[in-house]
Amino acid sequence: MLLAITVATCSVLWRLRSETLSRQFELASLTARAMEDHLTQSLTVVERTLTLAGSDHNASQRLSFYLQQAPYLRSIAISGPSGHIVLSSNAANLGRQVARDNFMPQSTEPVAVLRSGPLTGGRDFADQARPGSKDSRGISFIPLALDAQQENGSWRGVLAALNTDYFLNFYSSHIPPPQGEVMLLRYDGSVLVRSANNFPGPLYSSMLHSRLAHSDTDRFEEMLADGHRTLTAYRVSKSYPFIIVVRLDREFALSSWQHEAGIAVLVVSLSLLLLLGLATVYYLRFERLERIRQQDEEQLRIAAVAFESQEGIFVTDANNRILRVNRAFTRITGFSEQEAVGQTPRLLSSGKHLAPFYISMWQQLLASGSWCGEVWNRRKNGDIYPEWLTITAVKSAEATTSHYVATLTDITQRKQAEDEIRNLAFYDPLTRLPNRRLLLERLQRALGSVGRRNEGALLFIDLDNFKTLNDTLGHDMGDLLLQEVGRRLSHCVRDGDTVARLGGDEFVILLLRLGKDQREAAGYAQRLGERCRRALNETYDLAGHPYHSTPSIGVAMFADGQHNCDELMKRADLALYSAKAAGRNTVHFFDLQMQSSLSERTSLESGLRQAVAQEQLQLHFQPQVNHHGAINGAEALLRWQHPTLGMLAPDKFITLAEETGLIILIGLWVLEQACDQLATWSKHSATADLTMSVNISARQLHHPDFAEQVQSILTQTGANPHQLMLEITESCLVDDFQASNNKMTALRQQGVRFALDDFGTGYSSLSYLKRLPLDQLKIDKSFVHGVLRDQNDATIVRTVISLANSLNLTVLAEGVESEEQHAFLAQHGCHCYQGYLFGRPQPIEALREILATPTTQMKTTLLQA
Repeated sequence: MLLAITVATCSVLWRLRSETLSRQFELASLTARAMEDHLTQSLTVVERTLTLAGSDHNASQRLSFYLQQAPYLRSIAISGPSGHIVLSSNAANLGRQVARDNFMPQSTEPVAVLRSGPLTGGRDFADQARPGSKDSRGISFIPLALDAQQENGSWRGVLAALNTDYFLNFYSSHIPPPQGEVMLLRYDGSVLVRSANNFPGPLYSSMLHSRLAHSDTDRFEEMLADGHRTLTAYRVSKSYPFIIVVRLDREFALSSWQHEAGIAVLVVSLSLLLLLGLATVYYLRFERLERIRQQDEEQLRIAAVAFESQEGIFVTDANNRILRVNRAFTRITGFSEQEAVGQTPRLLSSGKHLAPFYISMWQQLLASGSWCGEVWNRRKNGDIYPEWLTITAVKSAEATTSHYVATLTDITQRKQAEDEIRNLAFYDPLTRLPNRRLLLERLQRALGSVGRRNEGALLFIDLDNFKTLNDTLGHDMGDLLLQEVGRRLSHCVRDGDTVARLGGDEFVILLLRLGKDQREAAGYAQRLGERCRRALNETYDLAGHPYHSTPSIGVAMFADGQHNCDELMKRADLALYSAKAAGRNTVHFFDLQMQSSLSERTSLESGLRQAVAQEQLQLHFQPQVNHHGAINGAEALLRWQHPTLGMLAPDKFITLAEETGLIILIGLWVLEQACDQLATWSKHSATADLTMSVNISARQLHHPDFAEQVQSILTQTGANPHQLMLEITESCLVDDFQASNNKMTALRQQGVRFALDDFGTGYSSLSYLKRLPLDQLKIDKSFVHGVLRDQNDATIVRTVISLANSLNLTVLAEGVESEEQHAFLAQHGCHCYQGYLFGRPQPIEALREILATPTTQMKTTLLQA
């Protein structure tokens, strides 16, 4: 009997121990599943938020709004092509460069998927520390990236700083440190979040590595290097590059069993001495252990997934009967636990989804064990609302479905935000009319149907002298006028026609279904244009101020040319400018003469593309002289020897080169030729000290490799960088000032000098002079021409000279054409000159002859030139 009692006791205790370990393994697996669901929901919100932010053209004003949609983000930022942050909800991030070569999944090309960088110390990108560690304050974040494709096919990089404390607090609240730990890993094994830093053992064991190679989810018992044993479960996220690992301390898991087993052994031992009394105690103790086991099992199956979080959660049995709901479920749906328990989820049905929707849902749920998607449900008060629903099947030990766990999030505010973003994307916020994007979509559809059904027309409308209204009465009155113009135009057209605002005071009317007869269609477009013109001629009441405005209207018919949106828009725009040129307040149709001008521009563009390859470009050089009249340098000026049009000055083609991007190639050619000539001068003592000035366009300066290109040309030609003067205008500095300043500073460190050209004609910002590495200011010729007859011009010239002297900058006057102008400039401290008085732009051969003359004859030669 004694042996039987001992064997029975050991058998029972061993069985309870095995069941305790089994339950703890189940706890680890269910916790890993729940943590994965939580991670997927959180990152889905982040991915949608970043996608919307990346596609929004007004992102610079709305990043804070997007940040509110994902409270576990510390910031959202937009990166430029060079990898630097150009927009951010945290202004401190601006200009910071974020390297994405260690982001996962790895890709050398833009990809529209959420990517993760390593754990980074610091609170945000602005104070980030070494990747893979926290900063001295113990603060860290996870950098996320997503590439959003724009409508023109380009990509925009979107970045976000994910708050690690959000996951750390969530994990610690469910698996406290003594019990175990929860870890969030990247696919490469690096740790992003660990809920218990003092938990023994390595972060990424060889056993975990081995099992990950064969299965995306598993559980096992492992012995760590220090002999410590853990119950480990992991799950690989199906949607994102992360791994959830849950480790439970085996000793802690068995502590309650050990405590109860110790008591049982004691009771059994005493029962050997007191058979009758201890038999009763043994029975009661056994029953207590059994009740604890049953309670643990029941609570485990429910508590492991029914977290009291912000998401609504309900649990059903295998027959889809609701067993339990949390407080968030009641808050979202309005149904209390008493009202929901015993019901099926049909309690929430809104009636907006048909049977095929639910059939597809159950097919996926039964096949994969989970389903997630957007659902319209009904609250207790009858309101229909959108929610994001995730359903997960819970399997029993026999691999059969025992429960279903559903989490739901009310996405009403997010849907409203998406609708608002959609309105901002397709409608003008001031007039509520369709914007350019929506107009082009409708125009594209209309042009696709022209050949089959009906003719159409496009009317461009521009308000005459609108800028005068803004300058005199203010922009508020201008806005009132634009709103009233939008209303009047909308009343002039038929249902189905489109009135859109492109921006500023430009409106467009798209007329459809004008019939197949082109003459009748043009007649209707003419009558409608006149109707709109008369309507816009009527007096406006702008907040009590009577105001009269007139429009200029250009019309292009679909039949005027190819069915191409851009071409039709250009033709309507040409017709509009024709109406303005004809005296305004009139309606003009596109004609072939306009097309001829457009063709000439196209032909000029085609010729310009061949000019460099066919050596049609030339450099002329205009001397620059000092106060003694001696040449101390020259400015390289571009000329185009056109095969049919003859010698063309830059004003005939530089603007076209800027618009087409050819200025990059042409600018490099000019710089290379100028540096080559500078190197030639350096070989002769008479010209070794001459400087060379070269104009740099805005597109050249903004090119990412501008500094490297200049350094490469200097190295290739052997030119002295100290004798190269690059001339920039104030307009070059308006966009991305800091990047331009960095490039100029890099070149200035190599010896290259910079001049600010046409100073005073642009923004004339003193901050430019203070912050830029400048060596020279150039007074624009428009001021020089007027110094003798216009007191304002004279004052400006004196001020520029004084300002340059105070900043230790040299000053050079352009366009000096008379001795009187020269004398005025010299009298007020300007001692460097350039203009027809000293020589016109001329080929290098002519300049070489002048430079070869003795110094005493040079002044006379210059004047004759």
